[in-house]
Amino acid sequence: MNDRKARRETEKVVRKILKLVDKSDSIGKNEFSAINRKVMEYVTKNTGISMDRVIQKMSTVIHDLPHEYGQIDEDMKSWEALIAYLYLKYLRELRVI
Repeated sequence: MNDRKARRETEKVVRKILKLVDKSDSIGKNEFSAINRKVMEYVTKNTGISMDRVIQKMSTVIHDLPHEYGQIDEDMKSWEALIAYLYLKYLRELRVI
């Protein structure tokens, strides 16, 4: 997948998932789990990779979250950024991009 296609696809996924998110300032475990699950569903849908294979990457994605997304400046963090991070991280871990 080229960068331009990945960017467009990521923007679509972010828009679709944002519709489902309660845009409060804080996020709990249940909200994060729901967002992560939707991201995994879109990874499966958009790549054709089985959900089982995507689930195998979940522990790596979750482990790396505070070391990667957690290190960006607070003013850059947003629902959009979190969803995009998760989506692209799964794609990278699955070697799609």
